[in-house]
Amino acid sequence: MVESEALWPHDINPNQHGILERLLTRSLVERQFQPHLTRTELHYAGPPSAPMAVEEVPPYRDLSPIAEAIAPVLNATTDNFIELAKLAGMDPNRDFAGAKLWGCNLRGLDLSGAELPGVKLRGADLSDVDLSEANLTGAKLAGADASGALLSDANLSGADLHRCSLALASLSGASLKNANLQEANLSNANLSDADLSGANLAGADLHQAGLVMTNLTNTNLTGANVEQARFKLDSGLSAEMEQDLKARGAIFEP
Repeated sequence: MVESEALWPHDINPNQHGILERLLTRSLVERQFQPHLTRTELHYAGPPSAPMAVEEVPPYRDLSPIAEAIAPVLNATTDNFIELAKLAGMDPNRDFAGAKLWGCNLRGLDLSGAELPGVKLRGADLSDVDLSEANLTGAKLAGADASGALLSDANLSGADLHRCSLALASLSGASLKNANLQEANLSNANLSDADLSGANLAGADLHQAGLVMTNLTNTNLTGANVEQARFKLDSGLSAEMEQDLKARGAIFEP
């Protein structure tokens, strides 16, 4: 539909594209698909033996309200995600659950407490972003750069973080239950009091990461780099796994 109607040019930046797609979806739901796709009206047309007349009313087709809604974003002189979202009349903390935000630049933004379940942030720049206490369940962050991100107490259960960079990130108290962290960069990350139960960290880099009071029940650490990673009072680790981690360079503090 976007291509056929030429609603916006192909060379806009990823932030504009992500917001415009979300705005289009919301506009269609609010203006085009309410209260229903088509309407059937029944009219009395004579005695009971006579069939009732059926009139089909086509859906509303005028796209001009959508064109007016996207104009402020297209004409914006900023590429700041929060500012663009506000120009679109959208709340960056509430209106992007499940949105496709591939390659968007959210560097250094304050999105603490944001409701972003299922958001698609593949290849996005999330470095130094504040997503503390955010809901990111089932989010797709494969290949994203979240270096130095603040994700304390965030819910990343079931999230895909394959090859995501979380170097120096704070994930204290975060839920990473059943998350895919294969080959993720977690060097120097703070994973204290985090829930990594059922998470897949095969091939992940945990060099000098902090794992104090971390839940490691059924966590897959096959091939992970744990050299100088600090473990203390972690739950879910068997004696055999502890010995294996020590042999691979992990430090277990008393």
